[in-house]
Amino acid sequence: MSVDFTDRVVVVTGASGGIGRVIARRYARRGATVALVARRPDELAVTAGVIADEGGAASVHVADIRDEDQCGDVVSAIVSRWGRLDVLINNAAVPGVDQTVSTATVANWQDVFATNLLAPMVLTRETLSKAMIPAGRGNVQFMSSAAARKVQPRKAHYAAAKLGLSALAQTLALEVGTLGIRVNTVVVGSVAGELFDTYVARRAREDGVDPGDLRRRLAALNKIGRLVQPDEVAEVSMWLASDAASSITGQDINVTGG
Repeated sequence: MSVDFTDRVVVVTGASGGIGRVIARRYARRGATVALVARRPDELAVTAGVIADEGGAASVHVADIRDEDQCGDVVSAIVSRWGRLDVLINNAAVPGVDQTVSTATVANWQDVFATNLLAPMVLTRETLSKAMIPAGRGNVQFMSSAAARKVQPRKAHYAAAKLGLSALAQTLALEVGTLGIRVNTVVVGSVAGELFDTYVARRAREDGVDPGDLRRRLAALNKIGRLVQPDEVAEVSMWLASDAASSITGQDINVTGG
């Protein structure tokens, strides 16, 4: 699929690394101006530098999206600089601390919900009111996880927050569908990269197994027999933002390898 995003402004949160960096690069390669949002300025600069080296355009916006005021400020800054905001990709997330519900702390749940559910809601609210609703067009995406439904012990905080994104997207789709705005959730499974490697290393230590063996076993759980690649997630995101998906809204789009 080849989609031209020239003259469109795409916001990617969590763009300082991982899937966020890959998504940002892919949109930039297709002509989009990409607004990079995250807390780590050094890593954001790396993403922006890579995009510039590849001939793309990007702006860097350092913000803690857990803060409501900073969400509003960053959206205002992006609209002020570029004059529009066409696609919002709510990608930033934190895993939290693994806890059983019987030993859970409110602080851990609040931290995860603040980043994984409340921040995407606030950013979307600000984006809708300041850019998309006035323009009569827009595309909003929430990056969720297969772990939201394929639950695991000690991860209720993460699953609950990610599952909430689906309800948020479906509700928003009803609220703004007639305004030319589409809203969907991209549900990703085990994706190759830094986060997966960190998870495998920690799990291997806890279980006393070889990390390589564990990695192969986890990859084999996918029906395609391998991990999902970040570029594959980016391709689905771009399809959803394109006119080819003009009738797709309020959906969970699974990119899980089966």
